Amino acid sequence: MAATAGALACASTPAAGPMADGSTAVPRITAVDTTRPPRSAWVQLDQQAYAVLVLVAPGHSATLLYPADSSIDNHLSAGAHQLSFTIPGMTVLADSAVNPARRTPRDSSLRYPGSVGPSSRTRTVQPLEPATPVFLLLVTSPQPLVYKRVVEKTAGVSIPSMETEALNAVAKAIKATLVTEPRDWAGFYQRVEVRRQR
Repeated sequence: MAATAGALACASTPAAGPMADGSTAVPRITAVDTTRPPRSAWVQLDQQAYAVLVLVAPGHSATLLYPADSSIDNHLSAGAHQLSFTIPGMTVLADSAVNPARRTPRDSSLRYPGSVGPSSRTRTVQPLEPATPVFLLLVTSPQPLVYKRVVEKTAGVSIPSMETEALNAVAKAIKATLVTEPRDWAGFYQRVEVRRQR
């Protein structure tokens, strides 16, 4: 991950940029819809690949958005694609919508779709703090990126508070799902606004 860390190492993380670990692939997120929270993103692949899209909130969580479940074929051709997704509602509630005295652990299925992740007794989803930066992370690979394995790995990763470290940690977790060496992958991140306007 040295190349990835070097690509992102700076005092302040740019709003968007590539991530790679020696790959020649150059995927990009070209646009994100302007609704809050967003419901789709447009991506551009320079070569066919398997793709996943993850919502990364430093210090908070990583949530697999695309594919939405294991029935979706995430092997995409080269070119432009629109990826539709649903961001868990509890994650993006405005603080004013959540009574601090009544905050209770939430069902982990919000963070771990398909009940693949840990039980709700061990992991919870809390609303994002207003100042939490949020990123879409697109990761592609010529090897299959299997829904169940990606959910398991991203559910188990500790999300650092620093933006670059959070993106690198999630990318490394997804790379770990690849079963054949070399584990070729490439990625692109884009900062997004997810909080509903009051």
